[in-house]
Amino acid sequence: MILAIDPGKEKCGLALLNEKARVLERKIVERRELPNEVLPLMAKYGVTAIVIGKSAFGREVEKDLVRLSLNVDLVFVSEKDTSWQARQRYWKENPPSGLMKLIPTSLRVPPVPIDGYAAVLIGERFLSDFS
Repeated sequence: MILAIDPGKEKCGLALLNEKARVLERKIVERRELPNEVLPLMAKYGVTAIVIGKSAFGREVEKDLVRLSLNVDLVFVSEKDTSWQARQRYWKENPPSGLMKLIPTSLRVPPVPIDGYAAVLIGERFLSDFS
């Protein structure tokens, strides 16, 4: 079981994935609340690794998590193109209706933050590297 994190300045996407890349939970949390969210998720799901998007904010998240003295590996994975791919994944799982269907996917802006989808993609990258 892994916890994938899409790190950001103000908010972070979180996704819990099993070894077959099945998403068990996906959400967005305020960055300052991340430490309070991680511990209960680890206890609930038996997380064995935390996968963090490799960025400047990822290093900040790492510092926050190290302070918690977690007994799991912290692994960095490239976040390249995850924002764009997260937008595509959002529209695949939430197809537009009405006139929005006529607008190309690349031009549509999701009506909600998609950081959770980006976290899923980060987790999937990690799992595909080790399968």
